Amino acid sequence: MDIQDEEFLARLLATFGEEATDHIQAIISGILVLEQDSSRSQQAEIEPVYRATHSLKGAARAVGLKDIETVCQHLESVFSSVRKGDLILTEKEFDLVHETISILESLLAGTKDVKITPLIQKLKNTVSVQKPTANEQVKSVFIEDSVRKNDTQTDIIPSDTEAEDPGSHQKAGLITSSPKIKISEERLTSLYETADDLLSYRMAAGTHLSELKTISRTLQAWRWNLSRVEGDVANLKRQHQGTSDVLDRILLFIDTTRDIIGSCESRLDATIQMMAQDQSEMDSAITQLIDSIREVVLVPFSTLTDTYPRMVRDIARDQGKKVSLMVNGSDIEIDRRILDVIRDPMIHLIRNAVDHGIEPEDIRVKQGKPAEGKLSIDIIHNRANQISITITDDGKGINPDTASMVAVNKGIIDEKEVQALNNREKIRLIFQSGFTTSQKISTLSGRGLGLAIVQEKISQVGGIVDVESVPGKITRFSLTVPITLATFKGILVYVENRPFFLPLQEVERVMIPDASEITTIEGRTVLHLDNQTIPVAMLSSLLGLSSVSSDNSDARSLVLIRTPTRRFGVIVHQIGGAQEIVVRDLGPQLKDIRFVSGVAILSNTQIVPVLHIEDLAEEMQGKTRLGVSVRDISSLLSGRRKIMVVEDSITSRMLLKNILEGAGYEVETAVDGLDALTKLRTSPVDLVVSDVDMPRMNGFVLTEKIRAEKKLSDLPVILVTSLDSREDREHGITVGANAYIIKSSFDQSNLLEVITRLIGAGR
Repeated sequence: MDIQDEEFLARLLATFGEEATDHIQAIISGILVLEQDSSRSQQAEIEPVYRATHSLKGAARAVGLKDIETVCQHLESVFSSVRKGDLILTEKEFDLVHETISILESLLAGTKDVKITPLIQKLKNTVSVQKPTANEQVKSVFIEDSVRKNDTQTDIIPSDTEAEDPGSHQKAGLITSSPKIKISEERLTSLYETADDLLSYRMAAGTHLSELKTISRTLQAWRWNLSRVEGDVANLKRQHQGTSDVLDRILLFIDTTRDIIGSCESRLDATIQMMAQDQSEMDSAITQLIDSIREVVLVPFSTLTDTYPRMVRDIARDQGKKVSLMVNGSDIEIDRRILDVIRDPMIHLIRNAVDHGIEPEDIRVKQGKPAEGKLSIDIIHNRANQISITITDDGKGINPDTASMVAVNKGIIDEKEVQALNNREKIRLIFQSGFTTSQKISTLSGRGLGLAIVQEKISQVGGIVDVESVPGKITRFSLTVPITLATFKGILVYVENRPFFLPLQEVERVMIPDASEITTIEGRTVLHLDNQTIPVAMLSSLLGLSSVSSDNSDARSLVLIRTPTRRFGVIVHQIGGAQEIVVRDLGPQLKDIRFVSGVAILSNTQIVPVLHIEDLAEEMQGKTRLGVSVRDISSLLSGRRKIMVVEDSITSRMLLKNILEGAGYEVETAVDGLDALTKLRTSPVDLVVSDVDMPRMNGFVLTEKIRAEKKLSDLPVILVTSLDSREDREHGITVGANAYIIKSSFDQSNLLEVITRLIGAGR
């Protein structure tokens, strides 16, 4: 055989493998329907199973797979007997059919040493040995010939189109299906990447258009300023009461420049208008194209759920249980990539339901339940880009006290922490790594990894998983996943001048809490909110980032995060706002990097890590300190910088207070130096503005006291006084004042400039 023949045979075998998988699934689905519902007529409903077996036999013959052809030939004989009414499938025959299917799957997988002779003998023994009458022979030959002819046509019609059977039109009418094609995984991956790139270009175009609008507004302001300057120059010329060549040239230059700017502004506005229209049309076209690409990569849930009935049957039989499975919504479509990720979590939850949840028949009967357990999977559109999957069983449920006791015994949580949990939170302990109630390790359970991995996998695609249970009655797992992975909404935060994205769906709120809401309990910094104590920490501390500044005084915003199992807050330096972004995978080389689930590329080509919330939540458990001193908490989390005004004159005190509050600062007042020092020891501030000449304790002494106390020694002090002698100014600097402002030449802009230089602008 030459190379071309070998390549053709390889392609042919690959095509056969895909077709064989579809036929086997059709056989499984049809047999399970008959097995689970004894009220159905086997003779009437065996037809699609018989056809799938016959088609598989023909396809195996075409590629020279004799063993598969032989097995299918004898299995077809069994179904033919059922079809003619000579055989009724019982539990024994159903088991034999499932055994045959397992053998066929092994042969398809290329498993060596698969012995088919004993199986063929069993199939032969099952078939009725009655010799058909002449009429039955003619009928059989006619049907066989019809099927063979239709098999021949499968080379020229789509593979999903079923062969016709004479007389089928009288039964069900003409059935047609739209042609379908198969797309390679490589081409699908290329489509994924193209859709992501188009979305990035669309967002970048919008950003560039906004920048052009900003430039237009700048030009407009420039032109207005030139007009004002032109008026000033004209006034200056009139004051000279004569001609001035210099002023004339300046006026001519301003006039010409204004005209040029006006012309550029008009052209820019026209360009912006055209770009806005182009961008709108491009946005519409790209959106439509992306939607079309997504439709290509969407697959029905049935590609996953069709295998569940047989899996449930096999597990239940192995454990001596009876379990019926009902699947609703399997025609709903979802991104193939998401389906691949949730495949294992779904299988694990279903196995758990049969293994741990549903009781054996005798126990169910004693409890007044039906002998047959019920397992249901409901798939629905939750909202625009989300799908909800609910897996429910009517088994023994989850006892919250038992779950918490197991968690304590395995060191997942301590007894003191358990006491603070409600029943729902206790049940959610089953998602912790190492949790298992199984006393032995089997192929189904006992290793304590399953549900932790379920949660991890669902989180990878931006989904969430929850559980609720009524002991003795029901357990319900709820999974919420996006339909596609193309877009992602995140909140941009800055930590130590580094940008990060937090998943927006897990951000409960962004807030600037009052300092009084932050306390320390048993060494752990917590936020008191909604009658709860919520742990908080510096995000830079959680990520292990080295500080690029001398302190964390700019970190004032707190992002409150809620996961199904935890609620905590992280303090960041700056909030950049919520954005729609395209998340890129890290690739196999970097898939195990902690804290990072992917990266986003901004319109300026900057690469920003997307943080993994579950990793942050786990790190929070080991953090007992905020990452800064307790004294700095007030200034960290206060929405505004806090300034103390020390002034014995109520008029001057109110004037300074109004000026500073108008500039965005929080202001506390004191009537003299002694009052100020007392308040400073209990109420930290960022800066002190003080008069000098005051009763009980003047400003000089107050400044000396501040510098003498270790906790206050770095506090900036500005002295504002009417004492303007050189000696007073030098004395003020000597005692440690950062600035000395004379009231007689007081200018509030000068004061605010000094304050901004010392502690930053107000908010």
